Amino acid sequence: MIPFALVDAFTDQPFAGNTAGVVIAADSLSTEQMQAIARELGQTETCFVSASDEPETDLVLRWFTPAVEVDLCGHATVAAFVCLAAAERIEWRGDRAHVRCATRVGTVDVWLERNAAGSPRVMLSAGVARLFPATDDRAAAASSVGLNPAALDSRLPLVADPGSARLIIPVARLDDLLRLTPSGSGMIAYGRDHGYRRFTLVCQETQDPRHFAHLRHFAPANGIPEDPVTGTAHAALAVYLDREGMLPPGERLVLTGEQGHAVNRRGVVTVEVLRLNDHISDVRIGGTAVTVARGEVMARPPLTSG
Repeated sequence: MIPFALVDAFTDQPFAGNTAGVVIAADSLSTEQMQAIARELGQTETCFVSASDEPETDLVLRWFTPAVEVDLCGHATVAAFVCLAAAERIEWRGDRAHVRCATRVGTVDVWLERNAAGSPRVMLSAGVARLFPATDDRAAAASSVGLNPAALDSRLPLVADPGSARLIIPVARLDDLLRLTPSGSGMIAYGRDHGYRRFTLVCQETQDPRHFAHLRHFAPANGIPEDPVTGTAHAALAVYLDREGMLPPGERLVLTGEQGHAVNRRGVVTVEVLRLNDHISDVRIGGTAVTVARGEVMARPPLTSG
């Protein structure tokens, strides 16, 4: 039996934010076992943590939706490091820590800061998304997600993020974004024809004026009808808005984005934008998290008879 936790990330309140499965003792698990456990836990993503054999990294991280393995997941990483801190597996230097993590697409840096009020603040490098103008018909793209094309923000373009198979769709008014009933079948069909597995809808009108954007994010082809609060989508959004001249100047910006209102799972993502010579050099995302359940799951699904 393998211990696991369910952790609500991008929030300091239980039953809010985005729930992740976390397994911090995954060293003995095969890829097939990890996928089976992620499917059984049924969360948008489950993070599996193993020791690293390489001197350049401290840990190995892998992330699985109920259907597929993914390259990076922000909320499950925040959740995993809150669990690692609670298990006293973080090497602190004063009130801070820096951990280098091996993933299937390279090294990811994670920073922690103690929080006297509760779980530590966790930030991770999400890199700089490589975005390209999308050639999609705007009305067809909007309709595919269930959005009235008239609701699109005419000031902003559709943008493709090929590295994440993501389409970013701008929405002018928050009411239209919140009222949207997503079309999972429409997104799957459209994505199959155009090469997308993720659809990130963004609105610069927010419920809280302190936040720079409101998001909704869908990945039905990955087994995620709607992701309540999505860290990596916020990282791509920061690059998107910077390209459009809609972020303030400065070598280091600290922004916050809101998400989850439409599914009653409100959360806040902190986004740090680092610039060098007027170009973004890194985007970091993070927040805190709350553990809401712990248990054990079989390391190997039982064989079926017949």
